[in-house]
Amino acid sequence: MLPAIGSGGRCAIAALVVALHSPLCRLEGQTFPPPLRDSTSRIRWSSYVQIRYTAAESGEDLFALRRLKLMVGGNLSPRVQWYTQGLFKTGNRSPTDGRAHFQEAWLRFAATKYVQLVVGQFKPAFGRERFTPDFRILTMDRSLVTDALTPDGPYIDSFYRDRGLQIDGELEHGLRYALGVFDGRGANHAFRGVGPMVVGQGVKEFRLEQPVRGKPLTCQLGWAGAIRRGGDLPFRPCCPGAGVQNLEHFRGADRRWGVELSGDWGDLSVRGEYMRARLRFADGQSPDFSSSGWYLQAAKNLHWRWQVVAKYETFDPNLQVMNRWDLQQTTLGLNFYLKQDTAKIMTSYVFQQPQVGPGHGLLQIQLQIFIH
Repeated sequence: MLPAIGSGGRCAIAALVVALHSPLCRLEGQTFPPPLRDSTSRIRWSSYVQIRYTAAESGEDLFALRRLKLMVGGNLSPRVQWYTQGLFKTGNRSPTDGRAHFQEAWLRFAATKYVQLVVGQFKPAFGRERFTPDFRILTMDRSLVTDALTPDGPYIDSFYRDRGLQIDGELEHGLRYALGVFDGRGANHAFRGVGPMVVGQGVKEFRLEQPVRGKPLTCQLGWAGAIRRGGDLPFRPCCPGAGVQNLEHFRGADRRWGVELSGDWGDLSVRGEYMRARLRFADGQSPDFSSSGWYLQAAKNLHWRWQVVAKYETFDPNLQVMNRWDLQQTTLGLNFYLKQDTAKIMTSYVFQQPQVGPGHGLLQIQLQIFIH
């Protein structure tokens, strides 16, 4: 039986009504690298809403407004773009519930497709899944390792964003790159002399000229790295099971790297990433440690409206310690597209098995409406 609709549910229904009656326009979030937009409009906006029901094996069920986002941007000139993004969510049992959050604001100066400059608050270029927009990911949530090891992930209210500048572009033969320098403390926090954090990423795309069994085949290989000097960084939310002291006030060297592989063959898609982080404490405060994890995901369209998804993933917050935070997780999903990503219903069952202790599962159903 579904739970009674509380204040979170009423907010979700109200948000859905607003979204359904909003005017249509086109504006998407930041991608890697953000392309030159075809439109020359000085201002345009877009919005999407995700309403989710979660039934857990242990604990109370949730009916939540998972995300309500508003994106506003445009062109100051043919080669200067601006963009802002805000978020509201409630009913998720999260410390960020119940209030509006400012996520992104940036200016993009596009001299050519080879060299572009971004200045402001945005996502550091690290990870394929992190740069897949919320309304386009094929599972409801991103993988454990993406949430834990992407730079700026551990900080409440930062939402994996940071403040800085980045140079990126698209070179010949399907090669894209990005190199950025950031504050290192995460978005929406006071400057505290943490950084700089240097992040770099490269992605190579391969397209076969001839179809394979009548279907086009496209593959991508990518690599990313990040280096930061940690000064009083709160890493406890990132690695709760690391078994290391002083993570709430980490001081030292933070190094991360990741590799990615993706392939699309007709209506079949495959995604995979591996990430690793190494934290070295200054002045011997605690033992140095490494974290790592990976995921492999496959999706297949059964019909133009129906899609099945399977994902397997692991995450180990400390490679030298075995405890209940060493996780293996399997997700099985079924997506129903009413109108592509504009309107869809996602259903999934997630089973999480720790290395130590019993596993547990949860059933999730999510409705998405996107206005673009």
